[in-house]
Amino acid sequence: MNETAQKEKSLLANHINKNTMSREELEKQILAFLDEARSRPGMSDKPGCCLKHGLACVLCTVHEGLPRATPIDFFADGLTLWHAGEPGLKIRNIRSNPKVAVGIYYPIDHSVLNRSLQISGTATLVPYAGHEQEFMDRLKHMGVYEASLKVMGEMFAAGGKPADKLQEELVKALRRFNLIRIEPDEIVYLRIHPTEGTEKNIWTKTAAEA
Repeated sequence: MNETAQKEKSLLANHINKNTMSREELEKQILAFLDEARSRPGMSDKPGCCLKHGLACVLCTVHEGLPRATPIDFFADGLTLWHAGEPGLKIRNIRSNPKVAVGIYYPIDHSVLNRSLQISGTATLVPYAGHEQEFMDRLKHMGVYEASLKVMGEMFAAGGKPADKLQEELVKALRRFNLIRIEPDEIVYLRIHPTEGTEKNIWTKTAAEA
């Protein structure tokens, strides 16, 4: 880093208030943020998905040194993140390297309070095969099962397909997915306020939680 860049970094750091919260308060605010931002079960009479979508997050995975950023819905169970991952490179990447990063943020608007989370953690894949009960229970808890049933039911009706085949075809479709469970190792919680300044607090998993 050259001298100019170093000075700019130091100047920026001097305007960030660090570690302003107790661990208890930080966890409380992170949990509130996740609960507010996550996707959740929903109900709708309109055609299509009935999930109540929250903020999309960015999931970063790495394969052979190459990072890949994927926008994806997220669901939260405490500090643990869950995703319903369709087949793709993110699944391959996690198989080869379970270390991941997740970014969750509100649209940037510097006239109001902005909050964001930068999460570093370890991902585990939960496929249908060998985890049938856990897989389906988690999809129902997330609301993905009901949303998928609604969408596929509407497609069956539109296509004139027999309704008695719906459940079978739904399971066939869902088993293509992998559930992605992410346990955080570190969470950076950033608050940027137009008049109160910037606060940066870092939550780190303790040895007892590891």
